[in-house]
Amino acid sequence: MSKTMLVLVGLAGIAGSAYAWRQDLDRVLPAPLAQAAHAGLAFAGVAKVEPGAGKAQAAGGEAKGAPPSKKGAAGAAPVNVAAAQLSDMPIILSAPGTVEAMATVAIKPRVDGQVIEVGFKEGDMVQAGSLLYRLDQRLVSAQIKQAEAQITKDQASLKDAMSILERRESLLVKKYASEASTDTARQQVEVLKATIAASQAALEMQRTQLDYLVIRAPITGRTGSITAKLGTFVRSADPLPLLTINQTKPIAVAFALPQVNLQQLKSALDKGSTAVIRVPGAKPLEVTGKLSFVDNQIDRTTGTVTAKVLVENADESLWPGLAVNVDLTAETRQGIVSVPASAVLPAQDGMLAWIVSADNKVAVRTVVLDRVIEQTAYLVSGLKPGERVVTDGQLRLSPGSSVSVREAPGSKPGAGTAGASRGSGKGSPAGSPVNAGGSASGG
Repeated sequence: MSKTMLVLVGLAGIAGSAYAWRQDLDRVLPAPLAQAAHAGLAFAGVAKVEPGAGKAQAAGGEAKGAPPSKKGAAGAAPVNVAAAQLSDMPIILSAPGTVEAMATVAIKPRVDGQVIEVGFKEGDMVQAGSLLYRLDQRLVSAQIKQAEAQITKDQASLKDAMSILERRESLLVKKYASEASTDTARQQVEVLKATIAASQAALEMQRTQLDYLVIRAPITGRTGSITAKLGTFVRSADPLPLLTINQTKPIAVAFALPQVNLQQLKSALDKGSTAVIRVPGAKPLEVTGKLSFVDNQIDRTTGTVTAKVLVENADESLWPGLAVNVDLTAETRQGIVSVPASAVLPAQDGMLAWIVSADNKVAVRTVVLDRVIEQTAYLVSGLKPGERVVTDGQLRLSPGSSVSVREAPGSKPGAGTAGASRGSGKGSPAGSPVNAGGSASGG
């Protein structure tokens, strides 16, 4: 047997083994690996053996006298397709964030006293100026009355001293009174005026202390736990506050991004860009806010810049300290070719898509992926608007085979694009093997 014959026999054996081994891919490999292997073999031209095929055909050979079998002999493969179209692609900056109260006030007493009234309950929403605590006022009230009485007495003394001074001055003109006695009367008047001024200042201080004995809410917000109950004696020197009030309407969400995103953040701040705040959990929650702040310096230790999103939070769905995910729509690029994410599959040399021609035959084409947002893939190159791509059923295909097109609900990229343009999607960088919502992957 010649060397050429041996090579041909070897190649036939390898092809036959690959042809037969493709039957068992779904049984021996995990689903993702089996899908990738099927797509790779199809790309290489190794057809998939259909169930019930003859043993000779499964081994890679043909039955004696039988015509050569072809992929399309059993009929066109049913597939779902969608048309590529031009869409607006949002550039989304994503980062973990923390909910922060717009204002936090720790309530402390300014004077010492005993709590005789508490005007709220733990966790209540209080309005600015509403009563929180009332301390015992009896001692300060008595001191105020005493000071008022002293002022009244000093004012009477002043009136009498001024009368004496007037008489002294009239007698001095007539030489009936001495200059020394007149000066003494004049000094007495000045002393009484100063005494009254000091008493009035002391009275104002005592009235201020009386106001301090009534503690009111400085802001509108929600109260925390109470440390001073009814009857507690509190001091201005106590280290712990009586309670803490957090302003939760509106509320802020702080997050940090790498310094390379600084210009995008500043541009988004100027435009008043919106962000979607996602709260993970058993019942995921999404709320929308507006970028309101970008820090004036870069954190040297982390190389990040801090920004904040303002959320109205009318229903108080966000709570201070809550960990969330922030998706900020920094900008929107228009006229980008988009297809459903399931139409773009990872391959050894990049990303690929199955193109459906006008005569319903398929071909493999390499595409360059920009990013995947929700269920939509945005492409840099590889497709033109209007070209049809396979979104489901790629495992049955081989280059040049015929397909039977079936339109599936939700196969067009419009739904994913609409959601992404509102800033509610999370982008994947170009080149990452993302198959958002796809049912197949390529090898």
